[in-house]
Amino acid sequence: MWNNGLMFNPDDIHIVLIGNDRQLDYRINLEILRYNFVYGDQLWITTVYNGDEDKLPSGIGENSFIHIKENRGYGLGALDAFNEGLGYASIGYRPIVVLFNFDVWFFTDGGFKLWVEDFQKSRKSFGAGLLPDHELPMTDCMIFKKDMLNKILPIEDKVLKYRQEDKRLVEMYEDTQLGFYNMEEFMLYSIQRSSADVEINDMWWQYQRDGAPRYRWTEKYTLAHSHDYEERKQLLKKYEITKGRMIPEFLNQ
Repeated sequence: MWNNGLMFNPDDIHIVLIGNDRQLDYRINLEILRYNFVYGDQLWITTVYNGDEDKLPSGIGENSFIHIKENRGYGLGALDAFNEGLGYASIGYRPIVVLFNFDVWFFTDGGFKLWVEDFQKSRKSFGAGLLPDHELPMTDCMIFKKDMLNKILPIEDKVLKYRQEDKRLVEMYEDTQLGFYNMEEFMLYSIQRSSADVEINDMWWQYQRDGAPRYRWTEKYTLAHSHDYEERKQLLKKYEITKGRMIPEFLNQ
C-alpha cells in the first residue's frame, strides 16, 4: 500500500534500468539491488536495453526485460528507452517509479531508502537533481509518482522555444555533441507541456547531488555515477557488498 505517501515500502517501487552499453555496470547494479539490499527481492526491476542483444543476457535477476532493437543514437536512443521503460511502469500497479542509468549505483539499501523517503516527504510529483547552469532536471537518476507518468508520456523530442532563443544557453550548447536536442531538454519540455498551469518547482523535488560538475558521488544517499572502476571497487569493499556472481569476480580482478 501507499501508506499515505510517507512510509517506505519496497513493494511500492518499480525500478527501471536503462542503457545501451556498460553491460558490466548493469550486471553489478542489478546484483547490488537484488542480492545485497535487504529488501531486494521485493523490488520490481525492469531492464530496458537498446544495445547488442548478444552482449547482455536476460533472466539474471530482473523481473522484466525490454530489448529495443534499433538504437537511434545518444539522444533519441535515450528517449526511446525512457518512453519504453516509463510506459511499461505506468500500466503497472506500483505507485513509485524510479529510473536510472546502468552506471548509476546506490551502494546501500539505507541510502536508497532515505532517497525514496525524502521524495515521499516532499509530496512532489517527480524528483531529479538540478543542473544549475542549464536549469534542467538531471535525467540519469529520477523518481516519479506513477500518476505523473500518465501526464508526461510520451516524452517528445522537442525543446521549449524560449530556451532555444536564450543567448546564454545557445552559447553553452555550442560545440556540444547534441546541442539542445538532449534528454534533459526533452524531459523539461514534456513536463512543462503536461502541466502548463503549474510552476515546475511545485512539482519537482530537487534532491541533493554532490561533486559538481560531474556529480560522481553523493554521500547522503550513497549514490554514485562514476566511470572509474577502481573508485567503485573501493566503495563496494567499503560497504561490504559481496553477494552475486559478477561482484566477487569484479572485486578480485
